[in-house]
Amino acid sequence: MAINYLKRYAADCEKQSGQRILPYKAPATGRKIAIVGGGVQGMSTAFFAARLGHETTVFEATSKLGGLLRTAIAADRLPEDILNWDIDGIFEMGVKAETEKALGRDFTVDSLLSQGFDAAFVAAGGWDSRLARGAADEIEMPIPGTFILVDMLRFGSTQPEKFPGLTDVVIYGGGKLALQAAKICKDRGAKSITVVYRENWENSPLVDDDLKKSGGEGIHIVHGAAVTRLFGDKDRLEQIEYTDSDSLDKTTIAAQSLILASGRFPEFIFIPSKPAESDAESTTVPADGETPEAVSGWEAVLPYKQPIFKGDVGLFVEGEVLADYSAAIKAIGAGRRAAASIHQIMYGIEPALAEDVITPQSTIQDVDRVDSVKSSQRQIMPICSGKELAVCGEIERGFTEDAARVEADRCLQCGLICYEKSVRAEESDAPEAVTG
Repeated sequence: MAINYLKRYAADCEKQSGQRILPYKAPATGRKIAIVGGGVQGMSTAFFAARLGHETTVFEATSKLGGLLRTAIAADRLPEDILNWDIDGIFEMGVKAETEKALGRDFTVDSLLSQGFDAAFVAAGGWDSRLARGAADEIEMPIPGTFILVDMLRFGSTQPEKFPGLTDVVIYGGGKLALQAAKICKDRGAKSITVVYRENWENSPLVDDDLKKSGGEGIHIVHGAAVTRLFGDKDRLEQIEYTDSDSLDKTTIAAQSLILASGRFPEFIFIPSKPAESDAESTTVPADGETPEAVSGWEAVLPYKQPIFKGDVGLFVEGEVLADYSAAIKAIGAGRRAAASIHQIMYGIEPALAEDVITPQSTIQDVDRVDSVKSSQRQIMPICSGKELAVCGEIERGFTEDAARVEADRCLQCGLICYEKSVRAEESDAPEAVTG
């Protein structure tokens, strides 16, 4: 069935009527969430967080919301009035927005938490987003103490003033380029440098003499681990936690700077720190033999993974997006997972999928044939020609009512089979009514 086209028809009818049909929204929880980034993922997170009953505010660095939907998709495929209509629907769910407000310039994670937000979610994108905003040469640090590797390699030696606080440095990923960044940090006076690789030693991008060739002797290398949590106070990063991929043991080390090999900043959820608890599996590794003080400011936690990566831990597992999302639907899905994770965290639940969630490895029952069903041709979306675009303004015209009804009639109502069967079973098992 042409499900997407039927959804398009329903959306067209709603817009033409001028009366929006809002989805169910849970009662107000009294909790406040800040979303940093008004792109696809940020707006998706805000929408689903509002559906969960939370008071949500989006902070966007530019003057308009929508991100790559507005800047990277041709207007004849996604007209601006359609995009604005969809964004207005998110506002009608109770979401608020503040535009031309940039993280690090107009506010910080700490200031948001100090203003009474129960959680702050960073969906600021990365290198691609900067290109779209004409800010390729600006060094941005939306997450306290966190930089992108490409910026350190481009500007670390020539413009060191853009990278303050290089004392205890953690570099995450990057292959041999990580050693180049480590050498820059070492030349800048960093006293402790740790490079964390997801790969184990057998699959490491390094060979034995790479450290010597790079001039980076004294750098601590950790293999087979992933960064899983950040700790900080006010506008400072103070510690990072990494988790061993095999044993799942957690290690916390001092860090004022975190350099990421990805092209984007990770989507961390920031919450006020809870009092430190003893953990037999957690080991604190201080810098220079000193025991770091307990963090009393904030901690940053990752949303749960999508089902295909359910068993993996930490930032940037294999197959996850390392640059800006390649498709809007992926970003919308990531926003929904983020909203659910924020909801779990605020109620003291570690973000996680259900144990029985379906993954590509799940065994499920399928239908291999359908009997006694007459085949019928799928309806095709009518398209505007190039000359007609000036009038209709959109390449895909949308279904007429007749076309939508014909396509809807092709539905086999598979979803009702189990429902009707279970209802009949319940009715047959129910005791007969007593009369008289």
